Amino acid sequence: MELEASSTNQFRQDPGRPLPHREVKRVYVETLGCAKNRVDSEIMLGALQSRGYTFTLDPAQAEVIIVNTCAFLTSASEESIERILALSDFKSSGQCEKLVCAGCLSERYRDSLMEEIPELDGIFGSSRFHEIPALLDDLYSGRENAAVALLPKPHYAHYESLQRVRTTSLPSVYVKIAEGCSNMCSFCNIPFLRGYFSSRPIDSVVAEIRNFAAEGVKEINLISQDTSSYGVDLRDGTSLADLLGAIDSIDGDFWVRLFYAYPNTFGNAELERMQDSRHLVPYLDMPFQHISDRVLRDMNRRISGQEIRAKLEWLREAVPQLALRTTFIVGFPTEEEGDFEQLLTFVGEGWFDHVGVFVYSHEDNIKSARFGDPLPNSEKRVRRRLLMEAQQRVSAERNASRVGETYTVLVEGRSAQSDLLLQGRTAFQGPEVDGVVLINEGQAQAGAFHRVEITEAHPYDLVGKIVP
Repeated sequence: MELEASSTNQFRQDPGRPLPHREVKRVYVETLGCAKNRVDSEIMLGALQSRGYTFTLDPAQAEVIIVNTCAFLTSASEESIERILALSDFKSSGQCEKLVCAGCLSERYRDSLMEEIPELDGIFGSSRFHEIPALLDDLYSGRENAAVALLPKPHYAHYESLQRVRTTSLPSVYVKIAEGCSNMCSFCNIPFLRGYFSSRPIDSVVAEIRNFAAEGVKEINLISQDTSSYGVDLRDGTSLADLLGAIDSIDGDFWVRLFYAYPNTFGNAELERMQDSRHLVPYLDMPFQHISDRVLRDMNRRISGQEIRAKLEWLREAVPQLALRTTFIVGFPTEEEGDFEQLLTFVGEGWFDHVGVFVYSHEDNIKSARFGDPLPNSEKRVRRRLLMEAQQRVSAERNASRVGETYTVLVEGRSAQSDLLLQGRTAFQGPEVDGVVLINEGQAQAGAFHRVEITEAHPYDLVGKIVP
């Protein structure tokens, strides 16, 4: 029997009412995929907490297990399915009563997921995460046809209450400013999984950041699928520059960092905000994906290699200390040897502080599938290795030039490498994706800014000592 998506008015429970269950239920939430998914999970946890649910880090102790999934690539979908199946064992070996799949996997396989994975009790989509308690209420009440909650957009009703449970102890948080994407890159399925681009209101973003600043958070990472296009869908003149200006008016001692800035729409107004800001650090993540005109055209990036170089020259001239991060895709179906050589040369020119390289994945729900998948995976991996080695040489040289310099570092706590080391990041190092500063001398407070002199350099990480 084919399942139909539930609409919001099908939920009978008021999200503000107490739990209808006779006993408190413990929830385990596992998050797969990107930082944007982490934000979604934290919103779900906030909504569940407000309804009286409690949380556990041990799935064996949970009556409710929720897996917030990724399905951007087939490999990510497979990982999500494997985790769901592994966690389903707790229905017999643990306390699990309800197993729910949330996020992108539910959207990608909405018509077949529960049939293919009968261990699931319900699925929840990629929006309106504050309504997850209503799905659980309906599941526990035995309400007919309550197993699916693929809720319609808009995306941002769940931000109004600002209920969110942080799942990390780091002095750094991610804040979503938009959802979905309308760029329609041929290699990407985000519009299908997340919907078209939808900006979150400025007041909502500012209120959340103000709360985080009051709690002592020291780094705000602004994320979305396309940060540069913020406000375009509102059609009232609102822009990313307006949002940055509003954020800059918030009192407090904290950094703001920009991720996923689509190059075509990042303009003068945004750059001027970066130049004059008291909170925005000189760091910009701007995915370019390639440099070959032919590959860029087939990717539907709507930018040329010459325009990319002009954009980079403009950024460097306006903000000489700007740290640039980008991502590339190797092995795109129409990428020939000459195209890859262009990309390899481009990276070797040293434009970027940080580079991420992805191997092209042939998916059944992307427009570039029409090109086939002619390049062997072994060749794709070789190209990725060569590109990363080129960037490693650039990074090693750049880091070596930093020895003897002193930088402000946000100290995060003890290093994962050794309890004898502290770990932190400079303004030119983003969380999770870039290198870190390992501190082997001096005392520092976790969650605070300290001055650190760099004493040693490695291709990705730096070593330093606290300056008294």
